Amino acid sequence: MADGYLTAAQVGLRAALVADIGVAGLVGTRVVDEPGEKIQLPYVRFGRSELVADDAGSERGAIVQFGLEVHSRPGAAGKVEASRICEAVSNALHLRPAAVTAEGFTVTEVEIQTWYVERARNGRDHEGRMALQVHLDA
Repeated sequence: MADGYLTAAQVGLRAALVADIGVAGLVGTRVVDEPGEKIQLPYVRFGRSELVADDAGSERGAIVQFGLEVHSRPGAAGKVEASRICEAVSNALHLRPAAVTAEGFTVTEVEIQTWYVERARNGRDHEGRMALQVHLDA
């Protein structure tokens, strides 16, 4: 069975991020759905995802919205590191639909809507939060 819009978009986003030299230089291949207990910092994690139908007449399509979490190391450099990772993700994806391949679909738009960095709840680490959307046509 082929993947649906949401799964195809997530697989494509991950592939685009680990293939991007700027992102890979900061997090390697640590772009994950669920981090294992021993994952090394920093890393990018897929958070909330939502699918919105975007059909036009008889043409099927969808907008898939994702939250990305950037987890950085503790200490003063953690905020800078998290910001650099968010910037690298934005540079890799924003307005670059050709960078993302979603098998079975055509990616027509990728847009980083917002991002910010804050201290994590544990009081030591820093986290970046990003919101983006991917437009796909069937």
